[in-house]
Amino acid sequence: SEDDLSKLTVSQLRQQLRLRGMKVGGIKSELISRLLEGTGAQPKTKQEVIEPEILSSKSDKAQQSKARQFAESRGKELIDVTEYLEEGDKGKDTKSSSSSEDEEEDENIKSKEESSPETWGNEARIVDDYEGRSVVVDGLSRTEVEFKGSDKKKVKAYVVASRDSLKTFLAGGDRGNNSTELEQAVKNIQMTRERQSKVPMRLEDEQGQDVDDEEGHYTNVLDRDYGDWGKYSMTGVQMSAQEVKGIILLSDVYGPFSDDIQMLADTIAFECQPVVVFAPDMFRGKPWKEDSANPGFNDEGESYEEWRACHPDDRVSIDIRAAAAALREQYGVSSVSLFGLCYGGGRALEATARVYPKDTMDDVNGEEGPQHVDPSTCIAWYPTRYDVESLFGDKRKTIGDENRPNPAVMAIFGGEDDLPGATPDDANKLKACLEADVDVKDHMVKVFGGQGHGFAHIGMSKIPEDDNEDRFLKEEFGGLPSRNMDNGDAEVASLLSTAWFETYARQFLPTVGEAVKDDGLWSDIDMPDLSESSSRDIRAEMEEALENHQDAEVDLKRMHPDDFKTPIDDIESMDELFSELLKTQPYGASIEDDVDTFIDKLEAAVDRDDFSFLPGFGEIPLDDSADGKAYW
Repeated sequence: SEDDLSKLTVSQLRQQLRLRGMKVGGIKSELISRLLEGTGAQPKTKQEVIEPEILSSKSDKAQQSKARQFAESRGKELIDVTEYLEEGDKGKDTKSSSSSEDEEEDENIKSKEESSPETWGNEARIVDDYEGRSVVVDGLSRTEVEFKGSDKKKVKAYVVASRDSLKTFLAGGDRGNNSTELEQAVKNIQMTRERQSKVPMRLEDEQGQDVDDEEGHYTNVLDRDYGDWGKYSMTGVQMSAQEVKGIILLSDVYGPFSDDIQMLADTIAFECQPVVVFAPDMFRGKPWKEDSANPGFNDEGESYEEWRACHPDDRVSIDIRAAAAALREQYGVSSVSLFGLCYGGGRALEATARVYPKDTMDDVNGEEGPQHVDPSTCIAWYPTRYDVESLFGDKRKTIGDENRPNPAVMAIFGGEDDLPGATPDDANKLKACLEADVDVKDHMVKVFGGQGHGFAHIGMSKIPEDDNEDRFLKEEFGGLPSRNMDNGDAEVASLLSTAWFETYARQFLPTVGEAVKDDGLWSDIDMPDLSESSSRDIRAEMEEALENHQDAEVDLKRMHPDDFKTPIDDIESMDELFSELLKTQPYGASIEDDVDTFIDKLEAAVDRDDFSFLPGFGEIPLDDSADGKAYW
């Protein structure tokens, strides 16, 4: 009807005309009239037709085009489709892919995207690829990405991820997924497997057809594999393990392109895969680099505080939120976590708490800024330059924010650190504030005694010199062990952090159980010294344990009589004898008796040995009771 056709767009109407072999030129009302009249249809021909390039009738030379010569040499017909083209496409060598109406719709969508804060990050693109620069084959992809930051300026980031983590990114399109979509995917897999496994009842039935059971109630109950059904199943666990998570790695003042930060990013990406590690350059190509000839100043003669003033806190905060938007938009991660070191650690805590330098989400140019990061997990190593009481606890700035997330926060401190914000006293303050914050799902604060600032990551990119043992291992076994405990505290800090991330970053089938803050061992703020763990003599410990081992005495009184007398024929004969005995000797028990009366009659029957025929009855006590009345 005309009403139905009027609801179609111009492009849709023209497509309907093309399918009917009718002219597609004209305005929308003409297109509708043409479809209603049903005139102008071209008859179909069985002759093979070759798609030519569009011909122009301006000269004879155009009539002798390569397409026409090619068709005539093979006895084919070249059809002129000029009359079926839109007015703007006539005479051109190519056809436009969208009409003016489509272009207008695209412009509307584009304008909406530019004005919407949700599209922050959609312009991120790869500007450099590190492929082939490393001799180590570890399955990681390292790239340099450029995205739109504060004041619409370009910001670079170091991005590293495993190949499997980038499958969604390489697929393009709508890359986002959430726990609801994953749960539906698990259900689809299980339903498909169930349909394929059903056997037809008759030869004419289709595979998986339920005869006389349209709803599938009976067949599903009988054929369904409940060992792998629902999200809490083997399939659900596999989908949960494939969930790609994201980490925003906020570097120290030396920037994300320093060797140590890149080594840390590579380590996280390798050990926590599938994960995408996104390390934005908060200093926009100008990190702190101290002049060796002039300590306390950089190469440009700026002091540390003068250099810090070049990187306003509000601009840095917006760049961090824009980085999170780029990570979500381009890589389709299911969750975002924050991992900050030193200066970046303080920024990670602020972004987690939704506390911003000027108490506004707007960009520095007054326009609407990116959305909150809202990380599922926050990890801060020796954080600096933050006000802990304004971030967490009963005095925080965001009290009353109903949409504030429930993050899991972890922090690492050095016992000898003297930088403001990273001292042991600051660790105790942070722990107290986290304990008082009802919105914090879980927390763990650890102080590593004897360690200074940056102990867990500074120098991790350096390759230690080989000693005699290392040279022997390389010659005999082709390499060194991947991990050792020579730098125990740094190793433990790394392992705790990656384990914390793995525990709380997963959205589909998240980890459940007792919170770390409620565990007596891990809730202690002081971290045990594990630096000497590599010097343990395991063989000596085993020999000592064997020498001091004492066998436990076997207590046969604790064993059930059925452990001695288990033949089926004994049990069956016992049932028959007991049933027959009840008919001849009711023991005076009645259904009308109360509990106390029944027990009294039962004890009287025991005293008369009425139950002596039962195997083991009255022979093995339940416990060491003084009166000896506790029997099986």
